[in-house]
Amino acid sequence: MQIAVIGAGISGLVCAQKLAVAGHQVLVFEKSRSLGGRCASRKLGDHVVDSGVQYFTLRDSEVRKEVQSVAGDQLKTITLPIYEAGEIYRNGEERFYLKDGNNRLGKLLAEGLEVRKETEVERVLLRGKKWEVAGELFDGVVSSAPWPQSAVLFGMTGGQVAFEPNLTACLEYLVPWDGAKYATLDATGQEPLAWVGCENAKKGRIQGEKSVYVIQASTAYSQKYLEKDPAEWLSDLSERLERSWGLSPAKRGATFGHRWRYARRGRGADHLSALAGGLYLCGDSVSDSRVESVWKSGIEVAEKVLARGGL
Repeated sequence: MQIAVIGAGISGLVCAQKLAVAGHQVLVFEKSRSLGGRCASRKLGDHVVDSGVQYFTLRDSEVRKEVQSVAGDQLKTITLPIYEAGEIYRNGEERFYLKDGNNRLGKLLAEGLEVRKETEVERVLLRGKKWEVAGELFDGVVSSAPWPQSAVLFGMTGGQVAFEPNLTACLEYLVPWDGAKYATLDATGQEPLAWVGCENAKKGRIQGEKSVYVIQASTAYSQKYLEKDPAEWLSDLSERLERSWGLSPAKRGATFGHRWRYARRGRGADHLSALAGGLYLCGDSVSDSRVESVWKSGIEVAEKVLARGGL
């Protein structure tokens, strides 16, 4: 079979690998220059910072085994606590990251696959018994893009699965980290600083006597400022962090802001309508947004494609 996979996020790459290993021709289309989707990392000065997924869990035994096989000695654990309302959050939970950046997971999964980066697919069109993607014909098409984007690709109603935006700020401070905690979390939705994590808790990431923090704003805050000038919300989030964590504005170094329009699947999302034969969805259009959940969905969709012969 010839299968197109749209989106080189974790679920799409897992699905593509399973299909390729089974002997089928798979072509992955990715509109950006990077791999791994929201498992995103970037350089901030001399540091490597996760600007998307901060850490992930591996509760599912099948996914755990596969991640360990793919990541090898890149897979590391965070041992310091996360605090929520002054209490340790899920004490004893294992939290994982990749040594050289969580985006490394996408790069490792893509090995051996044909991936066309910086190629945006506008629509998927039925041509006889095949599907046309970017001028080429395929027996089946898998989209791992968030549902609002997949809906446009497949010509369906876009409002069935809601996605929440997120504004992320990465901030360097020219002072050493005190090593007391990894992160603080607010799940109420009332506090603009929904997540603050210190990247120094990931060994080897931060260089010199400096500290780097990642803020992920609440959904309400992100919706309010989504279309605003990034300089406005980046400054505001920086000031909120400094008040909360006792950091000096005078010691603020490099900063970076990123706008995730489709950061995570919304709570209470509806079930999707049936798809036309030969079209498939994986990722958080059909699961929650945790890494292990979207990984599992990639496995399951590949199994469906193989069971149905692509149709």
